[in-house]
Amino acid sequence: MFYLQIFLPAGLVLLLFSFGHTLVEADYSGVYFEEQLEELLEAESVQASSASELNSEDVPGDGNPILADKYNYLKIENVFQGRLNDTKELFSFEVAIATYQTNVTADFFIKAIYEIEAELVSEISTMVVDTISNELLTPEGRKIMTNRIMDGLNEYLVEKDFNPDIHYVYIINYNIV
Repeated sequence: MFYLQIFLPAGLVLLLFSFGHTLVEADYSGVYFEEQLEELLEAESVQASSASELNSEDVPGDGNPILADKYNYLKIENVFQGRLNDTKELFSFEVAIATYQTNVTADFFIKAIYEIEAELVSEISTMVVDTISNELLTPEGRKIMTNRIMDGLNEYLVEKDFNPDIHYVYIINYNIV
């Protein structure tokens, strides 16, 4: 009776799986469609005005013409705080980092970054030690600060043998008291 409870449902699933595949005729997995690749090749050849084939150099992102690029982000779960060097006021802000890669690559990258988030918090903390009021109060200052954080994190990722694929850093909330 025990084996019947195991093998009967498994047999039914296998039978239904086989029957379902006889009804659907497809020679692709559902992700990589040959028709889409052909359409991309035709569109690229029309745009390029030459009869050259589509290669990985012509495709934006990491060279995969099928999987679309997407943005993916990670909000750093830490509030960075300190005292401004010039006015001696207290500040706090939060940071989010973003990447723009193919769908799967972006997900794996953010997952890997999430695993080393504590180390990234430490790196960001050392980068914002000498913050002045103009860096938080003006849009140009925030842009300079986010670029400094992005460049510093990408350098840190290179040191740790990660791909330096942080493309954007956002200050998502800031306060000066």
